[in-house]
Amino acid sequence: MLAGALPLLWMRRAPLVVAWICAGTALAVPVLALVVPSAVPLPSAGAPLWPPAAPFVAYGAMAFAGDRRPLSRWMPVMVIGFAVLTLPDRLALIARSEAAIALAVMYGMYVSVRERLRAELAERSERIERERLAGEMHDVVTHRVSRIVLQAGVLAGAAGDDRARAAAEDIRTMGCDALDELRHMVALLRRGTGEGFDLGLPLPDLRPLVIVSARDGVPVELSVDGPPAPVSGLVGRTAYLVVEAALANVHKHAPGADVRVGVRYAPGNVRIAVRNTGGMPDAWVAVAGPGMSLPDLRERVELAGGTLSCGPTEDGGFRVEATFPTS
Repeated sequence: MLAGALPLLWMRRAPLVVAWICAGTALAVPVLALVVPSAVPLPSAGAPLWPPAAPFVAYGAMAFAGDRRPLSRWMPVMVIGFAVLTLPDRLALIARSEAAIALAVMYGMYVSVRERLRAELAERSERIERERLAGEMHDVVTHRVSRIVLQAGVLAGAAGDDRARAAAEDIRTMGCDALDELRHMVALLRRGTGEGFDLGLPLPDLRPLVIVSARDGVPVELSVDGPPAPVSGLVGRTAYLVVEAALANVHKHAPGADVRVGVRYAPGNVRIAVRNTGGMPDAWVAVAGPGMSLPDLRERVELAGGTLSCGPTEDGGFRVEATFPTS
C-alpha cells in the first residue's frame, strides 16, 4: 500500500510512471495474496477504496499527461480498473473503487481540456496583439514615409539644379523601396496565422472611447445601425482613429457639448459620424491630448480608401463623417 501511495509525490512530474507503479501494485497484491496469503492479505471489505491512490493516479494521468497519446494515458487506468475487479467477494469495495476512479478520470479530462483551451486562448490573444502592433507600425510609418516620398517628388520637379534634382530623386526612390520592404515585412508577420485584423474582422469596439470621454466630462451617445460587416485592418484602425480624434477635438473646442457617435453599415461601405452641439465655455472637462489635425486625419482616411467630410452644423455644432469600404 505504501509503495502505491508514495509515488504520488511525483504525480505532476511523471504522471504515467506513477500510474504504472500504482497499476503494478494493484495487480501484484491479489496475485501475491493467492500465492502467500499469510504474508500479503487482501484489503478488507470495509476499506473505503482499493487501491487508495487509484483516484489520484487516474486524475493525474488524465490531467497532467494531456500531451501524450490517448492510449498511453488510458492503459494504466484500465489496468487499475481490471485489478480492482479481481478482488473476490468484495462487491461493495469494487463498486466504490470503480466509481471513484471514473469520477477522477472525468475530472482529470475536464482539467486537461480547460488548461488546453486557456493556453490556446492566451496564444491567440498574443498572436492578434502582435498583428495589431504590426498593423499600427505599418500605418504610422507608411503615412510618414509616403509624405517624404511626395515631398521629394515635388522637390525633384521644382529644383533648378541637376544635383539637387538627382538628390531628391534618390530620396524618393529610397522611400519607395522602404515602403515595399515595410509591406513585405508586415506580410511575413501576418502570414499563416489564420486570423487577425487584416483578415476580415468587424470594426473595433468603440465603447472604450465612449467610457473614457464620459469619464473626462463629455458624455457620448453611441449607436450602431445595420448588421456588422467585416472590414480590413487598415479600415478598422483608421475608423477608431477618426472617432478618437473627433472626440479629442470636442474636448478641446466644445466642452459641455452633446456628442453622438453613429456607425451605419450599408451594402459595400460603413459610415462613422461624430456630431456635437455647441459647447459651453464654463463646462468642466479633463485636459485633452494633442489629438490629430483634420488635414492629417483626411490623409489617413484616404490612405485607407475612404472619404472624410467635416464642417459646422446648423445648430452651431460640428460634424465629422468618414465612409470606408467593407471587405
